[in-house]
Amino acid sequence: MLDPRLPAAAGARRIWWASWAFAALSALYVAWTMPSFVGIVLAIALPLLVHRLPVTGIVLVAVLAQEIKPNGRFGELTTLGYQAFISTGKAPIILPLAVTAVLAAAARWWPRERPHLRSVGAALLGPAVGLVVLAVVSGLIHGQSLFSAVNQNARPFVLLVLGLVIGMSLRWLRDDQRSVRMTVWAALTGLLVAAAIAIPLGETADDRLSAYFIYYDSALPAIAAAVFIGVLGDNRWRWDWRYMTLAAATPLLILISFRRSVWVAAVAALVAVVVFTWQRWRPMIRQFGFAVLVAAVVVLAAPGFAGDLGLRSVGSFDLAHGQSSASSQPSANSQPSATDRPSAAGTPSPTATSGSTARPSATNGPSGAQGAPGGTSKPTATSKPSVTPRPAGGASASASPSASPSRSTSASVAPSRPVQTPPAQESAMHQAASTSGHLNDLRLGWEYVRANFWTGIGPLAPQLVGLAANNSERVYVHNELLQDWLRYGPLAPLLVILFLAAAALAALKAIRDPESDGIVRSAAAFCLIAPLCLMTAPFLSETSRWPLLLGIAAGIVVPFFLGRGQHERQPNE
Repeated sequence: MLDPRLPAAAGARRIWWASWAFAALSALYVAWTMPSFVGIVLAIALPLLVHRLPVTGIVLVAVLAQEIKPNGRFGELTTLGYQAFISTGKAPIILPLAVTAVLAAAARWWPRERPHLRSVGAALLGPAVGLVVLAVVSGLIHGQSLFSAVNQNARPFVLLVLGLVIGMSLRWLRDDQRSVRMTVWAALTGLLVAAAIAIPLGETADDRLSAYFIYYDSALPAIAAAVFIGVLGDNRWRWDWRYMTLAAATPLLILISFRRSVWVAAVAALVAVVVFTWQRWRPMIRQFGFAVLVAAVVVLAAPGFAGDLGLRSVGSFDLAHGQSSASSQPSANSQPSATDRPSAAGTPSPTATSGSTARPSATNGPSGAQGAPGGTSKPTATSKPSVTPRPAGGASASASPSASPSRSTSASVAPSRPVQTPPAQESAMHQAASTSGHLNDLRLGWEYVRANFWTGIGPLAPQLVGLAANNSERVYVHNELLQDWLRYGPLAPLLVILFLAAAALAALKAIRDPESDGIVRSAAAFCLIAPLCLMTAPFLSETSRWPLLLGIAAGIVVPFFLGRGQHERQPNE
């Protein structure tokens, strides 16, 4: 027990009371944002949970909450807890909860563990804090108030810093060490159960693609992939119902995730883990084989699921059908110049929708669901509408009688009746158009960067002509580095690269360590998955969920701080 007369004990006591103050503030904010019975329950439960178990509580919210609103197609089952990230207030609920978690964790390990920053920790904390400062200063230079600069520009980077401290604290919080693993496992399994209920109800991500793709928010499949990779080859693996359930549930969450970038990133991370832990390949092969077998049985048993996965993959490479996106691309001989740059308070881009109030984020960008087709019916796994049926036996959808155009070429056919596109071809065309739009953003975004190389165009600049997210209120590019460069100048992508490189190197070191448990290995896998996902969308600067999770994962795998006169301790000790 600390002597209250000691200055260090007094400092810890002040941190403790500050954590309770932020817990009370979080409760009031949740109750104000969600004025309902459920909101009152969450206002009481969430701050108490985060204060009692800082890491477990904040990670549970980050796993369960989806960063996309219900919109008639995304129902309550597929957007559980979205209010944590999208609220009626100026800031998401997760922000005061994260501050509460940091203070509650610090009150438990300070001053018994006197922090000493190491070189690897500096390589992470330095760029993260630098991004906060750069976003705030850039906003002030371009006419934003201090609150606006912090809340609109720097908030994701603030969550990144808070996540680092929360993840680092896990090694000193015994209760969290015992609870966080099973809590995350139970949450992921529960989300798969929710998906199994939502699919027959038609709550799919995009009915033009499949009746099985559910989770549009890409953070969830990234978490599932990281946890799946983390348990492969874990020395603590047991062939009991908990590990086997998790090994079967997480691949299915990844498949129905609706996100090809996460699929590719997960495969790359899995290859890296296998290469760096080849000594443990025998148990990994057995565990991986079991998971693949269960996933294959489910995919092949569900009507049309295998065909939808094939279209999802093949359509990404079939750019020949992506003609719909060609009209939005500028001509090859037209190059953006410095004169095309809008001022911070200038007129919006011609492609921006005037009066738009919805900023497209990485979770609701143009490559995602664009709205349901005409009609009021929703597709389900057992009864699909005319845009998504798959003929039995894997036959081409174009062979379907309902999809075949009439042989008659007489003038008796009404000219206003459009020729129906075969469902398989329509789905492949949509996939190709989405991929083409992302690739066009890379090409055109780099041209705009070259035209504004040293200064960017500012955080308040409206969307630029030709970029895919034409309804965005601010410049939005489907690439983290290009968007940060355009908003804040060349220093921003450099800081992001330094952070991602330090996190990836620390993750590889943690994976090679045979003493790393499932928590550390899962966090390391997330640090390897995130950089590839950031190349397809600016998740780090446009969402709240990704920076918080990435910060927590980096804090877990990196030996951030050392206790006074003590050795490093992994969370499993």
